[in-house]
Amino acid sequence: MGSEKLCVSLTPGSLDDVFASDVSGVDCLEVRLDYLKNPKQSKEARWDRLPVPVIATCRGKERGGLFEGTIEDEVDILQAAARNGAKYVDIDYRFARPMPPADVIASYHNFEETPGNLVDIVNQAFAANAAIAKVATQVNRWADNRRLFDLLAQTNPKPLIISGMGEIGQITRIAGPSRGSFLSYAASTRQAAPGQLTVPEMLDTYKFRRIRRSTRLLGILGMPVSHSLSPVLHNRAFELSNLDFAYVKLPAPDVNDFMENARAVGLAGFSVTIPHKISMLPFMSRLTPAATAVGAVNTVSDENGTWIGDNTDVHGVEMALQSVGFRAQGRKVVIMGRGGGAKAAVAAVKDAAEVRVLPRTEVSAAGSARCDLLINATPVGMFPKVEDSPVTGPIAADVVFDMVYNPATTMLLRVAASQGKTTVPGTRMFFAQAARQFEIWTKQPAPREVYASE
Repeated sequence: MGSEKLCVSLTPGSLDDVFASDVSGVDCLEVRLDYLKNPKQSKEARWDRLPVPVIATCRGKERGGLFEGTIEDEVDILQAAARNGAKYVDIDYRFARPMPPADVIASYHNFEETPGNLVDIVNQAFAANAAIAKVATQVNRWADNRRLFDLLAQTNPKPLIISGMGEIGQITRIAGPSRGSFLSYAASTRQAAPGQLTVPEMLDTYKFRRIRRSTRLLGILGMPVSHSLSPVLHNRAFELSNLDFAYVKLPAPDVNDFMENARAVGLAGFSVTIPHKISMLPFMSRLTPAATAVGAVNTVSDENGTWIGDNTDVHGVEMALQSVGFRAQGRKVVIMGRGGGAKAAVAAVKDAAEVRVLPRTEVSAAGSARCDLLINATPVGMFPKVEDSPVTGPIAADVVFDMVYNPATTMLLRVAASQGKTTVPGTRMFFAQAARQFEIWTKQPAPREVYASE
């Protein structure tokens, strides 16, 4: 019995939906029979007609599913699936029983939390009359991810599947099989569980097939990070350079919780974005001159078991302004925002004759402030609020630079361009600072074809 690695979860309305599904790129298929309009109709389906092994499950409402029948009805449906070619059947660990010739997955689901007695629960799942144990819990903090990974690190009597549900738990889906999880679930068109990534995201964005136990995990720390394009960029660069790195999203509302568990979950470094660039400072064993000058950290690397804080945003700002031939010397600059990005901008234009930094509460007045360069270092206008702009009406600056890079052309830049201003998109800063991060982590030159902003 080998690991199936990547399993796509289907939530079909009909059996035709199942047999018409695209299963390319995956190792197995989970069919949520409880989503069928009439789950009992599945008793006649031949699951061995599908090109990959099938996991059949029919979860009752009281166990987080949609099936309205009794547990006896659920067992009856799953036994039929086992007889008709399903390689695996998934049932709550408390009701697990042999269903030949299929292998039984004894599962535990908790859609609220990762409970304190997790080890006791997984031991009960191991003790069930089944071939495989499964634990799927809601991840609310990074300590929960650590505890799920710890389950894989112990000596287990049977194969184990772990799934951290929710956005914070996505790292367990991406890296779980490399740590020993029997498989990981991905979504087709609709999530079957909170936080499920799609098959293209798993395969193309995160390069799931490349991740091994030896892979050094990196990521983007912030809240939110769902908009971030960094995983696409860095993972493409690692693959092109044939480097054993993987880059994931690291959403963290609580930086203390994250830092207490970052090394334990296997992170070798990370990028830092809003709102943690300044709050990261106390956790660093050493700061580079760039991070010290800015007073903010956007890049963290591991050096002999200690965290080193760096800042590549200054380089990014310098490269972005250089792309339009702007030189700060003797010029007047207005910067909107007072976070880490704004601090990097101040450092990058240190030769300016005058630099005025406005907090977010005062940015509405920035458009009328006569200056040579206006910089938006706030998240206003960032996806998904793409119609927002920190400035409305006439803009008194000659050059307008927006650090927001998603979307590439923000509302602020559209307005500025319509007024004949020179505009600088945040993508230029983003690609330049990302290339420098790649070099910090890998000690190799960044591939230009990946980090070119045009």
